[in-house]
Order: sequence, then structure tokens, then C-alpha cells
Amino acid sequence: MTPSPAPSYACTGEHCITCSDEGVPMIVLGAARGGLALCADQEGRTHTVETTLLEAAPVGGRVLVHADVAIAALPGELGR
Repeated sequence: MTPSPAPSYACTGEHCITCSDEGVPMIVLGAARGGLALCADQEGRTHTVETTLLEAAPVGGRVLVHADVAIAALPGELGR
């Protein structure tokens, strides 16, 4: 019997394949203790975001946020 190949899962589109939520690009406004950062979305609303999954989340940097957790660093400026 030949084992079947492992399924290949990939995120496609703009939504999380697990929960259908969107990742939201945000800019880091300031860092706090314990891996938290103050971030702002494109509308200027501020959020406290967990950043421990990233190597760095510098002030002024952009991050992709899902469920108040920064899951990736983004290049460029917010909104461009």
C-alpha cells in the first residue's frame, strides 16, 4: 500500500483559511513590555498588539495583524 501524499495547505486570498478573518496592515506606534506594541490601522484606530511572533517590530514599521497578533512584518509604508 502506498501512503497518500500529505495535503498541501496554503493561505490564498486575503482571509485566514482557519477562521476567515482578514489580516489587517498596521503601523507600529510604540513598543511596550512583554511583547506588546501600540499599533494603528489605516483609519487611525489604535490597538494593543502581541508582537512576540516577530523578530522585530520597530516603531514606524508595518505589521500584518490577525486577532490582535502581529503575524508578519510588511515592507513599505502604510496605505501604499
